[in-house]
Amino acid sequence: MREVPPAAQPYRHPGEAFLARYGAVRSEEDVWRYVEFLRSESGLSDAPPIDLECIYRHFGIPTPLRAPLDEQQGILVDSRTGIILIKENDPIVRQRFTEGHELMELLFDAQEQGRFCPNWSGDRKERLCDRGAADLLMPESSFLPRMKDLGISLASGRSLAKLYQTSLLATLVRMMQQGSGNYALVMWHCALKPKEVKGLSGLSSLLPQPQKKLRVWWRTQTKDWHGGFIPKDKSIPHNSLISYAYVSGQPYNGMEMIHLGWGFINCFVEAMPIQIGDKYCVLSLLRLTEI
Repeated sequence: MREVPPAAQPYRHPGEAFLARYGAVRSEEDVWRYVEFLRSESGLSDAPPIDLECIYRHFGIPTPLRAPLDEQQGILVDSRTGIILIKENDPIVRQRFTEGHELMELLFDAQEQGRFCPNWSGDRKERLCDRGAADLLMPESSFLPRMKDLGISLASGRSLAKLYQTSLLATLVRMMQQGSGNYALVMWHCALKPKEVKGLSGLSSLLPQPQKKLRVWWRTQTKDWHGGFIPKDKSIPHNSLISYAYVSGQPYNGMEMIHLGWGFINCFVEAMPIQIGDKYCVLSLLRLTEI
């Protein structure tokens, strides 16, 4: 006989409930405590996948509504009733991450209402909400041992993403946050240099136009990365495995010397093409090796 889920509770703002118990948020550690509060109050363990419905039921939060959003993945519409909108045509795993992000927004909403908010910028709060969503869906206590068993690779990322029901990208970023060793995750896209973009407005249409190249879009790395600074907008040559992946639409891996502007690093490269919204990119995992 199918088990009947417990009835939903009257709505209780989870951010306000947390502040009432623990007081104002004063540090990032307090933000991570809120993540644990959401799980433990809802009767969730750290075992994957994390069932967000349990959190909704415990706090009486309406199941987030799917809507045709254009420029945002999610919106906290009304914190007094817990109404949240999620972009309907995002992949399910992306929607789950957005739900986690909006649950984190409820903490900052309660902080701002109580005028206890630390002097954190909007960008920092967004990063904390993303990090909190990752902590919520991929708890360190269960994620880290599994990652150590599997090692850091794109294949490991796919296995963990399937287990935790998260996107491959979010899972790999989590691996960089939690992992050790000489690893960097780099996203490449086809773009002009910022200086070339600025020069376009004054450039005559009769003159040759600058050509886009495959460049670093963003990057993140493990705390043990000793490969030096990876400059944003640094281009990669056409004979790189990363360029091959872009042109062919197929994954490539192998050893490669990569020039980062200030010098070369020797890496084992895993590169795969990936679609981010309407942008075609290459995701690369670099493992620094001794020359």
